[in-house]
Amino acid sequence: MHAPGIWSLLIVLLLVFILFGRPGKLSGFMEDLGKGIKGFRKGLGDDDAKAADAAAEPPRQLPKSGDTTATRDKTEA
Repeated sequence: MHAPGIWSLLIVLLLVFILFGRPGKLSGFMEDLGKGIKGFRKGLGDDDAKAADAAAEPPRQLPKSGDTTATRDKTEA
């Protein structure tokens, strides 16, 4: 069986130190993770509401390629 290398052990020790280095560190990390997930879900809900509002708005017609009155009105003003 193959023994873990030095880099594998250093990565594992670094993760252990980050998660369990101080009391309350893991609970603080999980709290931040929960806030991030809630914010992500809220953002998805906001996008859905904007999409529903955009779908309720009727589409606007673009001027035809030969119709230059819209551009003349802007240049004359």
